[in-house]
Amino acid sequence: MIRKFSLILFLLTAIMSGKLNAQADSIASKAKDIFSKIERNSEGNIHFIQSDSIKNLVLKHIVKNRKQNGIPGYRIRIFSDVGRNARSNSEKVKTEFYEKYSDIPVYRKYDSPYFKVYVGDYRTKIEALKCLKKIRSDYPGAFVVPDRINYPELE
Repeated sequence: MIRKFSLILFLLTAIMSGKLNAQADSIASKAKDIFSKIERNSEGNIHFIQSDSIKNLVLKHIVKNRKQNGIPGYRIRIFSDVGRNARSNSEKVKTEFYEKYSDIPVYRKYDSPYFKVYVGDYRTKIEALKCLKKIRSDYPGAFVVPDRINYPELE
């Protein structure tokens, strides 16, 4: 019985380490792509020369951020409601906002028992306040809230 248990434990360990290595290889490939993209877009002004230990630290940072599902930032809440019509009202507000400001991302969330609509992905509060000033005439009750935001696109 102990032999069977040891064999099973050994096989599980081998399988899991293989999966982890495959994940690490995938992340390493993506990180290399990120570095390559930055170098290409810099028009020859940026070149990465780094040791493997630095590359591994960067990869660990990427893995950690991916697990957190976003980065700390700010959004603007333009709607919050509870009740029978809250869901349909939140969908309506989301659609109306998108029609007026198609360049700003819109998110609808259900935070029991409230339906809420948020806009934007702002790294700093100053960026969020600039947008708030822009939309305040259409959404006078809007305000800035800290939230986890999507990663900005690399240009």
